[in-house]
Amino acid sequence: MTFMAMAVKSIRVYREQIGMSQEELGACLGVTRQTIAAWENGDRAPSLDQLTKIARALSVPMDVLLGEEGEEAPSLLFRADNPESLGPELRVLLTRKAQDYATIERLTGELSALPPSHNLLGYDPVIAEAMGREIRDWLGVEQAPLGDALSLLETRGIKVILHPLPAVVSGLSAYTEDLGGVIFVNSEHPTERQYFTALHELGHLIFHRREYGRPQLGKDKEKEDLVNHFAGAVLMPQGVVEKELRNYRRQWIPEPLLQDLKLRYQISMRTILIRAYQINLITPAQKRQQYDALDHKYGRTSELPVLPPPRTLCRLERLVYLALLKEEITTSRAAEIMGKPLVEVRQALQEWLMEGAVS
Repeated sequence: MTFMAMAVKSIRVYREQIGMSQEELGACLGVTRQTIAAWENGDRAPSLDQLTKIARALSVPMDVLLGEEGEEAPSLLFRADNPESLGPELRVLLTRKAQDYATIERLTGELSALPPSHNLLGYDPVIAEAMGREIRDWLGVEQAPLGDALSLLETRGIKVILHPLPAVVSGLSAYTEDLGGVIFVNSEHPTERQYFTALHELGHLIFHRREYGRPQLGKDKEKEDLVNHFAGAVLMPQGVVEKELRNYRRQWIPEPLLQDLKLRYQISMRTILIRAYQINLITPAQKRQQYDALDHKYGRTSELPVLPPPRTLCRLERLVYLALLKEEITTSRAAEIMGKPLVEVRQALQEWLMEGAVS
């Protein structure tokens, strides 16, 4: 099979993985839905220029889109709550992104970091709370709101990659001794869910680091309960919950207060209710009643107010610019890694330099 034919075969796979319709892809490329359908059915083939635009629209490196059949399985070991949703093409793509990030780290001499591993297979709420406090200290935030949790993790040297994922996948993480850990977050999900997901996956990297080399057969409830509790404890520690909600012990928590806390702590109203239940401020029945009220008002997967999106992740971009200045990579390679047009990379680099990012 020719490279062009393999690329045509891949278009549908990568398009569907990020939930993009044929009409939406056509709009990005300036072609009709019928043209996209003809490419995907193998009736026609896109030009090389069109393939370049397709790769950019789907956030797929060109050589991955043109990948040869029968290539070896990805070297990274992924952990996900929905392993059946991670098809081979998505694994190849995410592996490539993680490897590119690790390569840039090595070229610039700025390697990634992770908190120490604390292997724990069961669910212990006391340990989850204690580790939440420890990670907040590690992040340097004490009792303050985290703000943009993704950027905060990056400032500590943790690789975080925002990427469109299947709707049923909030995020996933990967780990090897050579490349370290990396957290993938679904860029299509609400902001508060992205923050929670990143900390959820950090929990797996802390508590279950030894498990990444083993097949994942689906959700392990105790492991999920542990990392969910940990993520909530990092976002809103016990002392903060007690201080903010002390007047509502065993009472209905007013929605305006939940909304205010959501805005200040960048955490969903539902997670605030869970935290109140976890530290015994409200009963399971109260939590369920308020949950049901939110579900009835907003639906099960959304709520108001809508948080602003996280700032554009900057660590990888900064390292790419440093690699460019050191002439370790070409501008075209930088554009591929960041998924941006060449002209945009050149312009962004000049703006970065003018802002005094490099003396």
